Amino acid sequence: MDKSSPISEMEKFHFGGKVFCADGEDGTLSHLGVDPSSQRIVSLGVKTGRFFGKTVYVPFSAVTDASGNGITLSISRDELNASTAQSSGSLLDARSTVQESGSNSRGTLKLIAAHPQTGELAYIVVRSLRAGQDVLILQQYFTKIDAGTILINVPEPVFQTLPPYRTDEELQREVEDVIYDMTPIHIDFPGMKNRVLDSVLYLDGNISSSLRGEMVEDQASGVPGLLEIQNHLVGDDTLAADLAMALGRDERTRDLPIGVYPRLGAVRLSGFVRTAEQKAAAEQIARSYPGVRSVENGLIINSKSDLLNVMASSAGGEGEDIVPGRYVRHTK
Repeated sequence: MDKSSPISEMEKFHFGGKVFCADGEDGTLSHLGVDPSSQRIVSLGVKTGRFFGKTVYVPFSAVTDASGNGITLSISRDELNASTAQSSGSLLDARSTVQESGSNSRGTLKLIAAHPQTGELAYIVVRSLRAGQDVLILQQYFTKIDAGTILINVPEPVFQTLPPYRTDEELQREVEDVIYDMTPIHIDFPGMKNRVLDSVLYLDGNISSSLRGEMVEDQASGVPGLLEIQNHLVGDDTLAADLAMALGRDERTRDLPIGVYPRLGAVRLSGFVRTAEQKAAAEQIARSYPGVRSVENGLIINSKSDLLNVMASSAGGEGEDIVPGRYVRHTK
């Protein structure tokens, strides 16, 4: 993975965070072993058990995911507890010191972020580096890594521009306040979800239009401390067009006058089909389409294959076609 990868794709290692094996939780992260020359994570120290457990070490290659939710390993709990691997690299933990070169400013290590697969360090978060301020320091400013110590050299003009690192809880509250202040968006709240994890805002669910989704992202981007926004909101307008296209491409529903009417992801199908099988197929296609939360199948079965509605009524019903011929697929 190259160094331009977004923050959301980095693996974040929180000391004291939960460690999950392939078959369940079994420990907390106590140490990380970092190779000083390549600045890559090479091993993890895991304290097993809750109170009197031992610390065992596993290679970085055993990591499948790491975030504020915890660290997931590819091995089982039995394999973890039976591990005889030795620690490798310079060991770092929550008590490790981060010191600025040429000054007395120092803080302690809060978390380490690394590129997936390679383990190359991407950034660290340091507690109380200056005047009680938590800051994020990019790997390019690391000058030396030893056991228990990271030396950094951040030019003063750069340091002055670093925003304070804020907790996910603080960011979550401010994001919710900002979105709530957008009065026109209140009607969209039932379909939306937002969550801050490792300073990345994830916007998920449904919204009444793609434009409104862009408005939410734009307002949230002004929250200091957010490192990235992953906007996965599905606008009803986009969903209607894309689902109508999917129905038009599927051989089971091709050339049928089916209207698609979403409201925050709850889709109503309206119009006419020739057979019960086509009605069921349209519903199956809609239910399996990404962004669809539920389906109301209002399609009417009409066996008159030579006389189909040119346009399906948005309200459904038994209307007859008065202009036979090829219809134009429509959405609302």
